Amino acid sequence: MVVTGAESVTARTMGLAQRIAAGDARRPDFGAEDALVDVGLSSLDLVNLMVAVEAEFDILIPPTLLNPKNFHSIGAIARMVESVRAGQAA
Repeated sequence: MVVTGAESVTARTMGLAQRIAAGDARRPDFGAEDALVDVGLSSLDLVNLMVAVEAEFDILIPPTLLNPKNFHSIGAIARMVESVRAGQAA
């Protein structure tokens, strides 16, 4: 099976979120489009996830993208990461 860039970003981001959520999540098994607050991640968990995503993908998320919509789900985060990476490549 060939993993596309978006699938890789999603899988890597899911791994980060699962590590952060390991002790606290109400639902330790969750999908890429599940709302992270419904899974049980706190606002502090989301900040930790943002920092982990920046480190994992060697990016700096611009302040204009730091909004609840972009951190709603793993899928939303992965799409944001792809857009940031595309902008940095340009």
